Formats: sequence, C-alpha cells, structure tokens
Amino acid sequence: MIRSIAHPQNRAWHRTHLTRHRRAWVIMTGIILATALLVVLGYFSGVAWPTLGNAVFHTTYRLILAYGIALALGVSIALLVGWSPFSDALFPVFDILQNVPSFALIPFFIFFFGFTDQMVILFAVSSIIWPILFAVLTSIKGAHKDLGDAATIFGARGLRRIPFYLAPLSFPAMLTGSIVGIAIGWEAVIGAEIIVNISGFGAFIKTASVSGINQATIAGMLVIIIIVFVINRMVWAPLLAESAKRYAE
Repeated sequence: MIRSIAHPQNRAWHRTHLTRHRRAWVIMTGIILATALLVVLGYFSGVAWPTLGNAVFHTTYRLILAYGIALALGVSIALLVGWSPFSDALFPVFDILQNVPSFALIPFFIFFFGFTDQMVILFAVSSIIWPILFAVLTSIKGAHKDLGDAATIFGARGLRRIPFYLAPLSFPAMLTGSIVGIAIGWEAVIGAEIIVNISGFGAFIKTASVSGINQATIAGMLVIIIIVFVINRMVWAPLLAESAKRYAE
C-alpha cells in the first residue's frame, strides 16, 4: 500500500526536477553562447583575463573556506542545541542574533582582524552560518516523536544519538541551509572585499567601475554566474536528488 502511494509522488517529483534541470541548462547555455559571441566580437578585448581569473580564484577560495567553517560550527551547534533540554530557551537568542544586519558588523571585524583575509573569511562565516544552523535546528525540533522513540529502541542513546539519529535526520535540511548560506556567502565575501579593498572579485569590480571599464565588470559577473551554475548543477543538484530519494518520508 505504501509503495503504491509513494510511486506517483516520486514520479511527480522526478518530472518536476527534470523540467527545472532542463530549464536551467537552457538558460545557462544561452548565457554561455551569448558570452562566447561577445568574446568573438571583441567586446571583452579590454578585459585583463588573468587578473580577473586571479580575483575570482581568491573570492571563491575565501567562500569555500568560510562555508567549511560555517558548516562545521552551524551543524555542531544545531545538533547540540537540538538535543539539549535548553533548546527552547536558546532558539529565540539565535533568532535575535541572526537578525542583526551582517554588514553592520564590518567595523568590528576590521577592528579585530584588520584588512586581511581572515577578516573577510570570518565575516562571511557570520553570514553563512545562520541559514545552516536554523535549517538543521528546525528539522530536529520538527521531527516526529515516533522517529526519536525508534532511535532510542535501536540503541541511539546519549552521545550516540547525534551520529546515528540527529545527523541523518538533519541532512536534507543541512543541504537546503547550505544552498541559502552559499548564496549569502557570495554577497558577504564580495561586499567585504569591496569595503576593505582586498584582492578579490569585489576589489576587481570596484576598480573596474571606478575606471569606467564596464566590459570588465560584465565579464566578471558572467564568470561568477557560470561558477554558481556549475556548483549548483554538479554539487547541490545531485546531493538534493540523493537526499530526496534516501530520506523522503
């Protein structure tokens, strides 16, 4: 009976996923072809591609490092708090903290870390961590009591409850929070680079804009769009599909 109900739902999900997948590829193919055409026509002839590549590399490196730190901290805190009897008291505290505007904290990060890589990375961590933490924490708080009881029966007690019950339970939410966090992270890293004028894509487009080199700004934006698309298609889409298949109720 369960199989007869689940199959139509799975087929509907796969059809929707396939439609979105195709639409995304069509849009991205159009962007790549338009970019290639502009290159052929010489629109980007004044762009310093090595400089742009180096800037994008620095920004992507900082984003990946910030995401790794935010993921480790966010998931760890959410698992510990979600398992703790004080979770109801701590949830509003986290809610207040995550509503503080990120860029309002820039002066504090500059004061403690200066105009450095560490400042940009840790500032990005402060922005990325909240979607991950709240997604995981909400999934734990919203779990069916029967699942917790079953985990207890099968021996997931004490600290064993975290790796054998809470972590698998929150994996789909962790993915969703990661996608949102990475999107916010791009803004945080690039914005911080613009403000502190440190090498990276933010400083690159700031210099290009001041110099009036619009082609360089557009080229940089197109490169970032392509990188985001590749990450979404090659990393997040497969993980979401696997998560939906493995953890769907």
